[in-house]
Amino acid sequence: MSPAVAVVASLNVDHIVQAPRIPEPGETLMGFSTSRELGGKGGNQAVAAARLGADVAVIGCVGQDEDGDEYLNALAAEGADVTHVRRSALPTGRAAITVDAEGVNSIVVVAGANADIPAAAAETAIGALPSLRVVAGQLEAAADATERAFAAARERGVLTVLNTAPAADAAGKLLPFSDVVVSNEIEFRQLTGQDPFDGNGLRRGSADLFAAGCRWVIVTLGAEGCAVLDASSSAHVPAVAVRAVDTTAAGDSFVGALAARLAELPGDPITADVVAACGFAAKVAAVVVTRHGAHPSLPTLAEVCAQQEGQPMASRPT
Repeated sequence: MSPAVAVVASLNVDHIVQAPRIPEPGETLMGFSTSRELGGKGGNQAVAAARLGADVAVIGCVGQDEDGDEYLNALAAEGADVTHVRRSALPTGRAAITVDAEGVNSIVVVAGANADIPAAAAETAIGALPSLRVVAGQLEAAADATERAFAAARERGVLTVLNTAPAADAAGKLLPFSDVVVSNEIEFRQLTGQDPFDGNGLRRGSADLFAAGCRWVIVTLGAEGCAVLDASSSAHVPAVAVRAVDTTAAGDSFVGALAARLAELPGDPITADVVAACGFAAKVAAVVVTRHGAHPSLPTLAEVCAQQEGQPMASRPT
């Protein structure tokens, strides 16, 4: 089938260290273990959507190296369309991740080929996907490419979802083309200067984002769930209570699940649809944080349903 979801994607190889805590500046800690996995916010979002049943196309760039070969093969194995993933002379993106004993992480990303996505090619890709319903993007991939893809999607009436991670100045140029903006509490503060845990601050900050051009603001608040706002109303979606062991791909799985669910709608969403999609995305993220790693933690739809029914789930290998 022709893809209904496209992700302008950062595609990274993650190098992960498990440690008792995140080290202080200048401090050396002894860790527990290391692993190497495929990740990147965009790649995680694309794989999450694909495992949940969406037909997904990936727009991105990897290096002309073994990491790039591995990533393309992995995406194809998930059923994703990789026609619009280019190869670059730059190396495939890398991320260094430290995960503490409580599952909290600290991440440093080296963009590599992710910064080399041709903007014109991203725009062309949107036009080449006739069944497209949702385009998702984040700030790890080339901002110009994401902007051109979002602008082309908007012209076609295709819904755009911007994940403002990692928070950066590039978000400002993308907001006019973003229907849905998804931020965590840190990113929301950096974008708006407001505290999302304060009701007035949440509304003031969201009003700035609406004024910039978006239609819905979603702020993920960790164990507090998420807030969903439009220009005239707000709703709270509770988190699913679980014991977290690694939060590495939680936000990415939320965005991928949100895109997958919104792509299933027969027409333009209303706020109730967005709230319901966030409820589903919260259930997906609750599975992810009980597992280690990025791609290995992302569940299938059957696994999400099993969690809701209280059935045991097999852990994916890390």
